Amino acid sequence: MAADAPVKLWISAYEAPRVTGYHAHEDGQLFALREGLQVIETPSGRWVQPPGWIGWIAPRCAHAAQSFGPTAGWSLHVDARVAALLPDGPHVFAATPLVQGLVDRLTSLDASAGSLDARRARLVGVLVDELAAGELPSLHLPMPQDKRLATMAAALADDPSLPDRIDDWADRIGMARRTLTRRFVLETGLSFAQWRQQARLLKAVELLSLKEPVTAVALTVGYSSISAFIEAFRKHFGRTPSRFFEW
Repeated sequence: MAADAPVKLWISAYEAPRVTGYHAHEDGQLFALREGLQVIETPSGRWVQPPGWIGWIAPRCAHAAQSFGPTAGWSLHVDARVAALLPDGPHVFAATPLVQGLVDRLTSLDASAGSLDARRARLVGVLVDELAAGELPSLHLPMPQDKRLATMAAALADDPSLPDRIDDWADRIGMARRTLTRRFVLETGLSFAQWRQQARLLKAVELLSLKEPVTAVALTVGYSSISAFIEAFRKHFGRTPSRFFEW
């Protein structure tokens, strides 16, 4: 990132949940929460952002956002040139110790310092390099574009504990089971079963970030066995629910 590339930093705190309708920025946007939870949505998917994770929105990417509970965090708008290194759509990165150190330094810079912009741009350049080099998965749930499939997916994403089987959904949305299965894979890259488990696990992340007990979370997202939930969570994220936020 060029040393003269503009960087704009905002620190924010809100007592009540917020809903932001679809909009886009000319610049790229990095953002994170120190407390609270946020869900980012585009027509192609949803991204869950718990505290400590770094969100990214590419320039001119239309998106909406919803927060849950009181929130506090920061938002960094950077020149569009940074988009060449980061994903061309939304992404949510885990904050490694180096990333967290860079963020702490960025947000603590004295705004009265004359060389603030140049220093901040250099730090952002290192931050972007570190994020781009990471291989940790984004907290992403792809959404189908077909209207009938999208209706089904939205219902399951909002309440993944719904017990309806794929045959029930096929009847409900007026689509042959074979067609539903084939089109769902084509539009999301996941089978119905894989997508449903991912929806459950991302909803679990939402609830865990709000300090819900692991047992309650498992039951809320549709697992009847606590051990099965913990094992599925560990296989997907590489750690158990109780250690998820220890990146």
